Amino acid sequence: MTAEEPFIYQVAVSSVRTLLDWLGEQGVKAAELARQAGLDAETLLSQTDAWVPFSQYVRLWELAEAATGDPAIGLHVGERVDERRMGVMGHIIFNNRTLRDALTQYARLSALMNEAVVASFAVENARAIIRFSVAEPDLYCRQNMDRVLSMAITRARRFVSPRLIMEQVTFAHPAPGYVSEYERIFQCPVSFDAPVCSIVFDAGYLDYELPQRNPYLHKVLTSQLESLLARLPFRRSLADKVRGLIRKHLPSGRVDAEFIAAELAMSRHTLYRKLKAENVVFQELVDEVRLERAKAYLQRDKYSLSEIAFILGFSELSAFSRAFKRWTGQTPAQFRQHARRRRLRRR
Repeated sequence: MTAEEPFIYQVAVSSVRTLLDWLGEQGVKAAELARQAGLDAETLLSQTDAWVPFSQYVRLWELAEAATGDPAIGLHVGERVDERRMGVMGHIIFNNRTLRDALTQYARLSALMNEAVVASFAVENARAIIRFSVAEPDLYCRQNMDRVLSMAITRARRFVSPRLIMEQVTFAHPAPGYVSEYERIFQCPVSFDAPVCSIVFDAGYLDYELPQRNPYLHKVLTSQLESLLARLPFRRSLADKVRGLIRKHLPSGRVDAEFIAAELAMSRHTLYRKLKAENVVFQELVDEVRLERAKAYLQRDKYSLSEIAFILGFSELSAFSRAFKRWTGQTPAQFRQHARRRRLRRR
């Protein structure tokens, strides 16, 4: 992949169909909105595991919100559970034995459903945490993130247990004007302007068995898994995949070369060698992602400089300040001050 050929992030057509179906139920001319977004609705509805560019998907969300006048459209589409529209990936995930198995597989397969959203699953201090971030800062779509988390909760209650209780849900976007809808759906504290979107719940739920699972169906569908996963290596360079893993694990601090290499099923030495063949150095990728995230956090006033340093994995503020100045020629405080001035000029 060259600089002249930017990576085009894609989303599974099943996600697009879910939105089009919901729009049709609301009496909206979904086919016309799809056309305006550069999509062919008839082709989308007839395909099963195809892909569309994420940029067109985002455009469809924007058109859909404008057409319905519903700013909470993402939450409402996410509440819609239609087993016929889940696609192969959904059926594989919800035919696992336990919730733990389902979430582990979901984190592994999430890129096959939406390349722009990076999902990870971890257990920390007896709490299960599902984190959702974006592969690049400008890929964040409020409506889509609303849908992703609303869908995750709705399907978990549908396929695992209606008694599931969440402890906290976070979103990376500012609080919108429909906070009451978040509270209605998630039934737990919801916060905004967070580093990443996340769902937090008691890890005791992880051993819940999925009551409607079909072991035979899971076995048959899993046999298709390798062919689906085989699509990714040919679409992205190793450096792109390493960046994605760094973004995925940065919130937990697990971004050392040993861990990332293990995620890619190779040794650290092999990782270094293959990156060198692409004229890339591992630490430069870590710094690139840290800088990308640092700029995003500094442009908002929610976090102090010390908090940002901690989120990015620096041992102390001074180490973060030195690194940021080396990357940009400015201190974090100077960058934040300039960002504030730009915001004021736009008002």
